[in-house]
Parts: sequence; structure tokens; C-alpha cells
Amino acid sequence: MMDKKMIQEQRKRSYFIESAKQIIKGEGVENLTVKKVADLAGFAPGTLYNYCADLNTLLAYCAVDFWLECKEHVLLVVENTEKNKGRIINACRAYMNYFFQNPNVFKLMFIKEFLDIPAEIKEKVHTPEVVLLLYGYFKESAESGLIPRENLNKIENIIANYIHGILLFQIMGRAKETREEIELQLEEHINFLFDSLAKA
Repeated sequence: MMDKKMIQEQRKRSYFIESAKQIIKGEGVENLTVKKVADLAGFAPGTLYNYCADLNTLLAYCAVDFWLECKEHVLLVVENTEKNKGRIINACRAYMNYFFQNPNVFKLMFIKEFLDIPAEIKEKVHTPEVVLLLYGYFKESAESGLIPRENLNKIENIIANYIHGILLFQIMGRAKETREEIELQLEEHINFLFDSLAKA
């Protein structure tokens, strides 16, 4: 159980995290500075260092929050979806759309190098809850017989690599397809993989 001091410290840190997240979403991580974050949070710049060792530490805390946002977005989309291939398609689409809507967050999560991540959040940065949630959906599909268990890792890896690859191309302005075309292709590819691996 946390004591009063720890609760206060977390609350103060959350002010800086929320301010940094706002700047990252709007301006990009490359425009994040201690002064900007502190000004937006309503504190003197030096105060930030009482709650985060440096900007790298602050970025790691932001990453944890962004992953939770992404998870909540996926859960909201699939809330009333049956436990079948359709839920996997909707969950993958929701995951992809979160980053389409937040391209600067994608750049932070997948292009920016994280240095000196605090030990207490390292696992949440490297193995985010939203990824575990998606893997859980795939595992259910194997348990229900939609795909053979021995092909579970294959289909997870192929779809994950496809999603992150197409996100990178789209967000960096190198994709020829529109977002709508990409969403349609995602569904087609998942259907193809399920059908192909089910027969393998």
C-alpha cells in the first residue's frame, strides 16, 4: 500500500505526464522540452526533475499511458463483438486506427529510442497490456478451433508485422493506399491467413 508521500508524488508526476502527452500528440516528440512541459503543467522547469530524472524518463511514463489509451480504445471497439475471427479483425483495426489518429504517438513508440527506463515501468513499456490483450484474442481463436494451435504464433507474428509495417509506411507518407484501403486489406489478409492456416 502506498503512503501519502508516494501518492502525492504520483499525482505531481501525472501533471507532467499529461502535459508531455499533449505536446507529443500535437507537436511531436522532437518538439518536447522541459520548459514546454513545465509551463503547460503550471510548474517551474526545475520542478520536473523532482519527479522524473530527465526527459527520457518522462517519455517512458508517457509510453505506458499511451499503451493504456490504445488498450482502452481496442476494448471499446470490440466490447460487443462475439469471440470469433470478427473480434480479431475489429481489435486489429482498432489498434491500427489508434495510431492512425495519433501518428506522433506511433513515432514515439516505434521510432524513438527509450533510454534508462525506470525499473517499475520497464515491463509495461516493453510488453504493453494491449499487446497481451490482442494475443489473448488469438489464443482464444486457437482454443475454439478457428486455427490450429501449432499455427498460433505464425499468424500472430505475420499480422503484427504487417500492421506495424503498413503503419510505418502510412505515417511516414510512403504508402500508396488510403486509410480506408488499408483497413479493407487488413481484413482481407486476416481472413486469408485464417483460411490458409486452418487448412495447413
